[in-house]
Amino acid sequence: MKPKELSAQTSPLDIALDAALGRALRSPTPHADFRIRLTAALARAGQHEDAESARMQLERERLEVLAELESGYLRLRRQTLGTLIGGAFAAGAGLTLLFPGLKAVLGADAILVVAVLGGIAGLTIAGTSRLARSALVRPLQRVWEDANSDWQEPGASANVR
Repeated sequence: MKPKELSAQTSPLDIALDAALGRALRSPTPHADFRIRLTAALARAGQHEDAESARMQLERERLEVLAELESGYLRLRRQTLGTLIGGAFAAGAGLTLLFPGLKAVLGADAILVVAVLGGIAGLTIAGTSRLARSALVRPLQRVWEDANSDWQEPGASANVR
């Protein structure tokens, strides 16, 4: 039952008993800094809720950025695959057009020369790609950038590391 319902159903005896108990049992007095401590506790509780909502927001943003990064990675893989297929098609078409001329100049060894040049081109591409990611090249890149930074115009911005 609610307090209002209780007070509506109380008899005069109950009212007298409550008054006697109120006189006999005094309520404790709160500490002097009770209000300050209560306000601080309420503020901390509000901050906790704010921290929790901020954490949830940051987690949502992290998942969104991760999904965007993953879709960009997939898009890059598709573009790379498309570039490789297109490059192979163009190389095949170019070779088909140039091979009769090469065969006329080089004779029977034309097919061997084309295969060796294709192998050298593939190894060069793979080597430069691997070398660009190598830990040995990074110090040389820094030296190259520092040496070329003297040639920049006064208003141009330098690379930030």
